[in-house]
Amino acid sequence: MSFMLNIIKRPKLVGEFIRKRRSALGLSQRALGMLFNPPVTTQFISNVERGVTPLPPVHIPTLSKALAIGDAELTTLLEREFTMKLSGRLGKTEISGAQLASSHLTVDSPDYDFMRSLYNAYQRADEKTRQTFADICENVLNVPKSTS
Repeated sequence: MSFMLNIIKRPKLVGEFIRKRRSALGLSQRALGMLFNPPVTTQFISNVERGVTPLPPVHIPTLSKALAIGDAELTTLLEREFTMKLSGRLGKTEISGAQLASSHLTVDSPDYDFMRSLYNAYQRADEKTRQTFADICENVLNVPKSTS
């Protein structure tokens, strides 16, 4: 039997994990915030736990230490949450538990084939065509141009 997880608009894997772990350790949001250097506000902790504010990667070491877990555990949750968000933006509304655990982006075959063809054409294109394509993506799809 395959486990299917419905993707919500804003997945909260990281925030829910932090809230549960913090509560299990008997830490208040304020107490957790005070462990950061400089301290972060209770509002910041609340926003992260509710999924309103994404967890900045710079806070992983402090949070891992405060919650007595490894950095890799939080990093894996961040990757899974990002995968869920990105899959949702690509129109993929469900992913299996196995796909979620692998932290890989899931794309339906017809979409994958199209994106692969598009990528190959982009790779072969001259600089002017690439720039035109980037302009179209930015203007039509609201995809920002690469800053690199």
